[in-house]
Amino acid sequence: MVLISRCWRSGIRHFWCRWQTRDASTDASTASLILSHDLHTTNDSRLTTRHFGRESTSTNNARPRPTTTTPTNTNNIMLKIAKSHVHDRYLDSEERFEIFTVKAAERPHLLHWKPPCEDETTSLSEEKKESCCCSDGVDVVPPLTDGCDLPGWRCEGIAPCMSNTSQSEKCSCSAGADHPFQGTLNVGAGSTLFRRESVFPFMCRDAVILNRVDNSTPYNDDRSCWWYCITQRLSNQPSFERAAPDVEYDDVSRLVDYVEQSSGIQRRKVTVFSLEYEMKNRPVKIMNATIGWSAMPNYKPRHTITSIDTEKGNTSEWIDNHCEHSQSFNGGGERGVGWTFANIKSRFGNVMFRFSDQHGEMLSLNTYAKYITNPEGLSDDSPLGIYDSEFGEDDATKELLAEYSVPKCFSSDLFELAHECHNNDEVQGRPPYRWILIGPARSGTGMHVDPLWTNAWVTVLQGVKRWILFPPCTPHTMIGMHPNTPQIPSSIWFRDYYDVVTATSWPACYKPVEVLQYPGETVFVPNGWPHIVLNLELTVAVTHNYASEFGPFKQMMEEVMRDEPEFGDRWIKGLKSHGRSDLIEKAS
Repeated sequence: MVLISRCWRSGIRHFWCRWQTRDASTDASTASLILSHDLHTTNDSRLTTRHFGRESTSTNNARPRPTTTTPTNTNNIMLKIAKSHVHDRYLDSEERFEIFTVKAAERPHLLHWKPPCEDETTSLSEEKKESCCCSDGVDVVPPLTDGCDLPGWRCEGIAPCMSNTSQSEKCSCSAGADHPFQGTLNVGAGSTLFRRESVFPFMCRDAVILNRVDNSTPYNDDRSCWWYCITQRLSNQPSFERAAPDVEYDDVSRLVDYVEQSSGIQRRKVTVFSLEYEMKNRPVKIMNATIGWSAMPNYKPRHTITSIDTEKGNTSEWIDNHCEHSQSFNGGGERGVGWTFANIKSRFGNVMFRFSDQHGEMLSLNTYAKYITNPEGLSDDSPLGIYDSEFGEDDATKELLAEYSVPKCFSSDLFELAHECHNNDEVQGRPPYRWILIGPARSGTGMHVDPLWTNAWVTVLQGVKRWILFPPCTPHTMIGMHPNTPQIPSSIWFRDYYDVVTATSWPACYKPVEVLQYPGETVFVPNGWPHIVLNLELTVAVTHNYASEFGPFKQMMEEVMRDEPEFGDRWIKGLKSHGRSDLIEKAS
């Protein structure tokens, strides 16, 4: 029999299914229930397989799916609809293996991670053994299904659904000690349900909207997890003494006369931004630099970061992540306009995107969308984020390059002058310099310094990012950058370091700069500044690194020749042929 029950809570749909036996009639019955539900919750267009607005057939799918016949045409049609419904929402074993492969390449050290109990000797005390498991024997870090799982990605218990007793000891907010899995995640040795996404969907909204005693209960009470507490804190504007200044794009794009001090004779025009921020090497947030971009979505007046009215306790605006153009995937933007995740997925759902410049593993956006809305991504401490430096370089995505432009306030990118390496207006063989960034809540970029003494700018098109930047003089070990050790994921860094670096006891000479970045805002990252970024919700952004003449050109030249010698030789030739021998002399 197939037992299906539906629970409706704050408009969120849940299916809890347990499959004991299957035959043609039960398959048809299941398909009928799913079909009946969708007919009442969506329009007729959902009866075809759609990926956020674009209709696709089996010939367009990245991988063709096998079909199953049933005794009657009616049963066959309904079964196909049910399978399509399941396929569009839940990861299959092949997709889980693809995700496993990307994870293994991203953080190979977690391949060998084991729960603390497994590393102890057989003489481990009963007290220690109990601390590794909850009272009813469920593993603190449960496995998922299909054998394609890395439990180490959940070992810190950062996700709301993974709140446990060990996590509550690490933060001031109790993580629900009596409920080791604070959401609806029920996996591991103590699970009573057959764990497959297709029959036991995991709805993330219950993991994010934790049960509260009443509407007056504060979010930092014993029913809230660390992630929810820190999200509430980080969604507030940073304190005045640490906040990066805001400037208007038009104001800093004005041209002014500039005379090179070393020669005193070369007069030319540069922007106010170059003199005030590039030359002085100061971080800043630029407002309204996206005017005229077709990549910029149209947004209605923005609600709070979590779309929850904290005073009234209203959660009615939360929408199922799996619904087409949901609040999560569309970010409140207009359908079909700009680079919301929903719109990008509808255009490039079957296109493979990269996750790092350090390895070549990729996922399609269709698979990635399932990952971030299923247990695999919802329970990860710091979920996978897309960092694709090759977008726009192929026929599939080249149209994206025409939908935004480099803000004119920045100085010219000197790396574009590299000699004899141009092809269709693109510099070939230069170091990676532009990325499309996509990531859900808790993803982000760990603490790092941009390479080759380049500056960077990052523009958010959907979602919210929290930044913290440190002066170049800050000792790296003080902020978690240890040599020959894996980078600390941003969500874990904010848990372990944020309160330390923002305390009054932190040395004033290393005082950080903080930024809360919303759609349409551009952050300027000066060269040499260590920085870390955390996504507070599903976020889409574009970023460029560029070589500025107003930076430490001597150090830049030395690092280019050491790390990218072939490109460096062509770059020096290009500087000479474009009349910038003065820069070469400056570096000598």
